[in-house]
Amino acid sequence: MSLGVLAQFLLHVLGSLRRRSSSKILHAFVLGAYTLSYLLVSYSLGLMQDSDDYFDEFAVWAVCLLMLLGGTDNLMACKLDDVDNWKSFHMKHLFKGVVVVVIVVLHGGDVPQFQKPLWGILCVNILQSFIRIKSMRMASKSNLLSKNVKPISDYMKGEDKRQPFSAATMKGYKYIVAGEPSLRNHGKEPAVDGPRRDKNITTVEQIYECEGSLLSSRSRRGMRLKDICLSMALSKMLNRRFAGFELGEVKASPMKTSDFVFQGLIAGDNKYERAFRVIEVELGFVYDLYYTRYPFLYQKFRYFALCLPVAMVTFCSWLTNELFKIYKITEARDIPLTATLCLMFVVTFLEAFQLYLHMASDWFKVALIRGYVTGHYLQRSGCFCHMFIGLVLRLKAPRPWVNKLGQYSLLDKYNGTRYGSNCCHFITLFLVDRAKKGRERGNLVKLSIQVKQAIIDSLIRSKGQLTNGARSLEDNGVHGLLSWACAVSDEMLIHSILVWHVATTICKHRLDAELANGGKQIAALSVEDSSAIDIAGPCVQDSSAVASNLSQYCAYLIAFAPDLLPGHSFDSESILDQSIKDARRFPLLQVTKKMEQKCKELLDPSKIIDDNDARVVAQGARLARQLMKIEDMAKRWKVLSDFWAEMMLYVAPCDDGQVRAHLEALARGGEFITHLWALLTHAGVLKRPRLGQRPPDQSKAHCICL
Repeated sequence: MSLGVLAQFLLHVLGSLRRRSSSKILHAFVLGAYTLSYLLVSYSLGLMQDSDDYFDEFAVWAVCLLMLLGGTDNLMACKLDDVDNWKSFHMKHLFKGVVVVVIVVLHGGDVPQFQKPLWGILCVNILQSFIRIKSMRMASKSNLLSKNVKPISDYMKGEDKRQPFSAATMKGYKYIVAGEPSLRNHGKEPAVDGPRRDKNITTVEQIYECEGSLLSSRSRRGMRLKDICLSMALSKMLNRRFAGFELGEVKASPMKTSDFVFQGLIAGDNKYERAFRVIEVELGFVYDLYYTRYPFLYQKFRYFALCLPVAMVTFCSWLTNELFKIYKITEARDIPLTATLCLMFVVTFLEAFQLYLHMASDWFKVALIRGYVTGHYLQRSGCFCHMFIGLVLRLKAPRPWVNKLGQYSLLDKYNGTRYGSNCCHFITLFLVDRAKKGRERGNLVKLSIQVKQAIIDSLIRSKGQLTNGARSLEDNGVHGLLSWACAVSDEMLIHSILVWHVATTICKHRLDAELANGGKQIAALSVEDSSAIDIAGPCVQDSSAVASNLSQYCAYLIAFAPDLLPGHSFDSESILDQSIKDARRFPLLQVTKKMEQKCKELLDPSKIIDDNDARVVAQGARLARQLMKIEDMAKRWKVLSDFWAEMMLYVAPCDDGQVRAHLEALARGGEFITHLWALLTHAGVLKRPRLGQRPPDQSKAHCICL
């Protein structure tokens, strides 16, 4: 029973943190608790039935074990395959439920005080299990295609390109926030002023037109609440891509789709913060649809679903109180009773915590906002419902993403070995994958506002026409000097990324060394001279941080998430494996293990072996030497930061066959490239142009992906 409550704790608490963290330890604990819970429950219930010793608390223990299986809302499934196997879960849970009912019938009547709260908990748990099964059916492939996604896909094909629109006010944007189940004939009704508008359908346009006090456009909080609904509508666009449907609004009105991002989402004073906040919440909705039970809060029985955790907390508190009364009058030390009382305290706390997560979830907030917009009486400031909605909308849940970037440095880690992972590989009988040599993760770095700014500025400059960094070199006037390092074909893209990564690493360590040496000299300068140095310093440091973070993040994706990058993951892994082997055998890297000395050796022109050497390290060193010829340090780092921002945008779009990799990555903590992929999807950039092709004319910029 102690292990059962521990597993329940892991599923309740760590399950809510799973989508925020890429920690393998956290995911291992969650997966272990999720996988072993069925075995633990089966074994414990069998012991209770076969035990010769009888305890009055058997019925309480059995019900608590059943809560472990069906009572966790924030972790419906660990992997996508679990969702499609919902019938298997249904049968296993039905069998366990029958066994628990038998135990409660046989032993629950021995303590009359336990009967009512026990049966109450059991009934609520059965209903929660029904909701879990319903949620899994909603997210299953067959149901998702036929009932949720297909009607929206048909509905959005009827977008009227002649209708006026404004991305700044969302005027004319009929993206569906809610109500798709009410679409008749799968969204194929005749068009009347655009697609036929059902009174049960709520669109982004309606949300942004509402000027009630809670959603006032003059209020920063009101605009953030509207943006939550916008995130919900955008998540439905991603779900259509996951299901393999075309985006009808992109085909019907590419200019309108493009303007939504360029004139709306990334326009205005807070464009760097707002765009990524909307995408972050949107991907949270996508994760919840496939991996949690929260989407049920958005159905017609959402208030009934919210009542279940309230009822569960009430019945658990009632049972805990009855146990405490018996405990107080017991003279002798009753170990089973004491243990049961402690366990019920923990269970009650976990259910109260889950109730809070229910009410603070973005799903429930969107449901309240939708009711607020459609029910005009709720917009009266004096009514109780208005005050209650305003109070609930202030509740805060954990952020859906940790907001950090993974890092990997080829020059620093090419000779590293993860002995801990290899030991786990053998101890677990190969359940844990063996770590490849030379692949050791660096420390996570925070996604800074400077990185967001560089990405958004690069996207604005591109106007939707993505290149592999060549445009940034042209804009900075160094295309003739450095263009040789840009990939000329899709097959060479990963190789080119690693070359630029090595060059950036060398330049960053050279900069750090110069700053360290310069710090000693600044102390001897006059106040005027030192202040002049400080003025130029922050610009260089910001650009170098952007370039270094994005460079190591791209290398991290090649090493640990190649399925999110262009091309086949096998090709990316093979190129990195060969680069690691070459680095181990590279003569200039045999001199020392210190990074500063390695970079110094690679930058030394007197030790050049062959400028035509095709190895990644050799070409990276050659590129670094050419970058160092740019004497203006600020310009040098602007070249690198602009290049990496443009490269991140170029590798973000993916083919329809690769979109599932982004959905699976959300369950592992999420990746920044998924955010960029979603942002470009909403701009209508669904595919990257193949290298070697001439970019489309400016007049056709909005049709680049069609």
